[in-house]
Amino acid sequence: METIATRAKAARKHAKLTQRQAEAASGVKQSSISKIERGDTTRTMGLLALARIYGADPHWLDTGDGPAPWDPVQIRPAQNSANEPAAVYRVVRVPPEVPCFAPGTPDTVPLISWPQAANWDKAGKQAADAARWIPCIAHHSPETYALRVRGDSMISSSGELKNYPEESIIFIDTQLRKPEDGERVIAQLEDGDDITFKTYKEDDGRRWLLPLNPKHEPIRAAFTVLGTVIGKWEDED
Repeated sequence: METIATRAKAARKHAKLTQRQAEAASGVKQSSISKIERGDTTRTMGLLALARIYGADPHWLDTGDGPAPWDPVQIRPAQNSANEPAAVYRVVRVPPEVPCFAPGTPDTVPLISWPQAANWDKAGKQAADAARWIPCIAHHSPETYALRVRGDSMISSSGELKNYPEESIIFIDTQLRKPEDGERVIAQLEDGDDITFKTYKEDDGRRWLLPLNPKHEPIRAAFTVLGTVIGKWEDED
């Protein structure tokens, strides 16, 4: 099988899954699965998740090298130098189950939920309840966490501004609570305690929160800055 598209479709069929079922099991959107199988995209982070549910070697799915899911299990001869008996052996480059990093691993931060972010200080920063720990290459304080973006309010209609599509990951340093005009922040509205991700604006003593998407209205109600966004991660697909 010469392409990722043909291998991906064949592996899904072998696993007896529809595209909808593959989406539910892997978290990869059906539209992305369809793009892969049509050959509209060649490199995607979704391949790892799809390989896991298809029971396929990600290296084979990506390059065509190695055993296909329907190939006989490979048997490795004994390694005499280690006195190792022959055994079932197959290279599977599948990432470990989440969390991928042990809590507190250097240069990683907890990926938490929005309700956790709302109670970050009140709950004593209970990062142990994080969904997983992920790398953050930006310089950050120990009080930094990550969130998945909700909604479309931070998607810009202008190609000159950064976009923050839904499900992309942003990194928030909670020690940075005095942002400059134009920086992205996580803020808590004082009326209702809602948490929001917006652009911080300040002019002549006035403060407000500005969405990048012009379909959403600016927020001029009183708010408290909980942290400043120092970076983001976005999958290719």
